[in-house]
Amino acid sequence: MIDIHNHIIFDVDDGSRSLEQSIEYLDEIKSVGIEKVVCTPHINVKHKSSPLDKIRNNFNILKEEANKRGIELFLGNEVMYSSNIIDLLNKKEVLTLNNTKYVLVEFKRNENMDEENIYNAFSRIIDAGYKPILAHPELYSHYRKMEFVKKLKNMGVIIQIDSTSLLMTAPIEIYMFVHKLIKNYLVDIVATDSHCSKDRNFKSLYQAYKVVSRKNKGYADTIFHDNQNEIINSKTQ
Repeated sequence: MIDIHNHIIFDVDDGSRSLEQSIEYLDEIKSVGIEKVVCTPHINVKHKSSPLDKIRNNFNILKEEANKRGIELFLGNEVMYSSNIIDLLNKKEVLTLNNTKYVLVEFKRNENMDEENIYNAFSRIIDAGYKPILAHPELYSHYRKMEFVKKLKNMGVIIQIDSTSLLMTAPIEIYMFVHKLIKNYLVDIVATDSHCSKDRNFKSLYQAYKVVSRKNKGYADTIFHDNQNEIINSKTQ
């Protein structure tokens, strides 16, 4: 398995608080069979100041620990959408995944933009030459609609859901929605969105893989490994 959305880099966002905590979760990653991890700390493009230097420094420290465990680490960001996202991407003030054209984009959980504005936003990102990945659409209550996801996917937006959303511990409305997405083959990627906590960890990726593979192993392999591998190995910028 490969994870392309998590918050394992220590002391840079609301994920891991310390190097020791990150190392603990590297051991968990190893134990459940995750081979490659793209680290995606939050970065809010509305802020003029960027913690990229600290992110890179802490990433390099963690990468040394990952190498000892046979885990490959790559770097990216989870980017909060704002109107100047393309400018910041072009200036490399926010990071794509492993320096490719793929960018992980999130919205505020309580966001209630007009849907046409969201379609237009993603069209602009695509027209600028980037390949947007929408982070966890199931968590946006205002957009938890099949037609919304279908339209985005048809536009070329990559759909990423959280592994915890596939488990029975998820809120029922989220659980039902993501299983409907899976049933209709609308999911491109399952990722942990781990914040190195009891509730949001890396074990959930293996648990979610078992859930999907029981019904369709080929599809499970595609959305837990193959699509992620293609992203990591795609042409860099």
